[in-house]
Amino acid sequence: MLITSTQRPLYVKQLFDRDSCTYTYLLGDPKTHEGAIIDAVKEHLQRDLQYIEELGIELLYIFETHIHADHITSAGLIRQKTGAQIVYSQAAAVKSIDIGLKEGDELPIGGHHIRAINTPGHTHGCMSFYVDGMVFTGDCLLIRGCGRTDFQEGNSGDLYNSITEKLFSLADETVIYPGHDYNGKTSSTIAEEKQWNPRVGQKKSFDDFLQIMSNLNLDIPKKINEAVPANTNCGINFNPDAYIHNDFSMNALYSVWLKENSNTLIIDNRTKEEYSEGHIPRSHNIPFGTESQHLEELKGFNHIYIYCHSGRRAQTALTNLSIMGLDNITCVSHSGLPEWIAMKYPIER
Repeated sequence: MLITSTQRPLYVKQLFDRDSCTYTYLLGDPKTHEGAIIDAVKEHLQRDLQYIEELGIELLYIFETHIHADHITSAGLIRQKTGAQIVYSQAAAVKSIDIGLKEGDELPIGGHHIRAINTPGHTHGCMSFYVDGMVFTGDCLLIRGCGRTDFQEGNSGDLYNSITEKLFSLADETVIYPGHDYNGKTSSTIAEEKQWNPRVGQKKSFDDFLQIMSNLNLDIPKKINEAVPANTNCGINFNPDAYIHNDFSMNALYSVWLKENSNTLIIDNRTKEEYSEGHIPRSHNIPFGTESQHLEELKGFNHIYIYCHSGRRAQTALTNLSIMGLDNITCVSHSGLPEWIAMKYPIER
């Protein structure tokens, strides 16, 4: 959008959550005082409300770039306090939102229009927001990096296309405001990332990008099992006890296994090859990434326990199933079959 000579640009206040290294952005029109907030964090609700009041902002919108896995949003609480509308991508399929955007949709703030750009890859429902030569990229494009793609239906190919075909098609001078930074950087430009981003810069090939993303080997976000289900309901009316099932040990699983309850299911979500080499007797193999194909079957059990080799895949599968509406799952995290074997519990091959 072109800014006329009599139109002052939106001002941007960049705020930070130290625990998750999340950036929150407060936008305002200096003439009309209409504004919006992007990716607000629950722990900073009072800080953000204070700025909104002190700056005299009439908050119209609460934008979320995606369903976050590392913090709980304050979107629902801000809506209760201000009457602003919660905005997500339609593809995110989030409950209780007010506006679902698709590619190219625009929302007005004063004399400005915020344009939606679908940028899936980190999650299937990621969206970036462009206004006045600035783009708020969430976890799609970071400063000298990009979002991960190993959970929440992430897809490295989609992320590559979102960055190279959509974001990199913006003007070189476009300012990038990311959803996170872990090294103290605050903003970048499209030109900088085209040149210096080690994952997608200098016209990195599709295959090179896939190779890079497949070898990141990152730890699962600490709050994922709490944050993702909470954020599907805009961060309110959420009972974490129904979803947070961490650090369930193999020793505890053995006690469950001994009871042999027909209403209880133990899932091994390793590959078929790993499962055939050795698994917990009576465990059911649902390879990681195929959980959605078994949803109706899983709803028939009172409780489900899920394990893998290290707990990493099991944690992600639990989160994915929670998003689909299951609240009867316990994850054996930070441990796995090697611990079961070390304790000399039965193995079936």
